[in-house]
This record gives sequence, C-alpha cells and structure tokens, in this order.
Amino acid sequence: MYLPEVPLSEIETLQCLRGFRAERAERQLRKALAAQQALSVRIEQARVQVEQSRLQEARQRAELLGRHRGRAVSLQTLTGWGEAERKACAETVREEQRLQLLFDQQRREVIDVERARKHASQCRRAVEKLRELSVLWGQKGL
Repeated sequence: MYLPEVPLSEIETLQCLRGFRAERAERQLRKALAAQQALSVRIEQARVQVEQSRLQEARQRAELLGRHRGRAVSLQTLTGWGEAERKACAETVREEQRLQLLFDQQRREVIDVERARKHASQCRRAVEKLRELSVLWGQKGL
C-alpha cells in the first residue's frame, strides 16, 4: 500500500480537527434528539387537549339538546343554539389543527435527527480512518 509522506504533526492536527468536528456532530445529534423528545411531550399534551375539547363539545351539545328537547323554540333561540354549537366545534377544529401542525413538525424533526445521526456517524468514521492511517504510518516508520 502506498502511503505518501506526511509529517506526523499534520496528521495529529487533522485528527484533532476531525475529533472536534465529530464532537460537535454528536452534540448536534443530542440536541436534535432532545428537541424530538420535547416535541413528543407537546404532541401528547395536544392530543389530550383535543380529546378534552371533543368531550367538551359533546357535553355542550348534549346540554343544549337537553335544554331545548321537546319544546318549540324561537328563531332567536335556535340561532343561539346553532352559534353555541359552531363555537364548540370551532374550538375542537383549532385544537386538531394545532395537533396536525405538531405532527408536521415531528416529521421534519425525524428527518433532522436522521440527518444529524448520519453526519455524526460520518464524522466518527473519518476519525477512525485517520487513526488507522496514523497507525499504518507509524508501522512504516514515517
């Protein structure tokens, strides 16, 4: 195997720089994983909020129905009833949209984590390659 002559100090410097790059990549990966974990907690909270909103909407509908069941209602009462149902439904829709936005963000973060994982792996491999090369150069007595 042909190994060009490279001063050992240059190899050590390069190893050090690649080591720093690998450490930085590992920190970025840990940061991305922590963000992903925090987002998972927010998603779970949003799911609970959506469920509570749905239950609240169902309770309001049942209450409105119970209040007006079996009675003739005026147009004004009917309009108020419809508005109350739309308001409850709108709140549920807003909560569902917030949850969907969090799911979209989660998909992006999964991609970011995989990218960070791949970069960290490449950096570790680069450090290992230099370590092996320096061993080879040491064996050649360069």
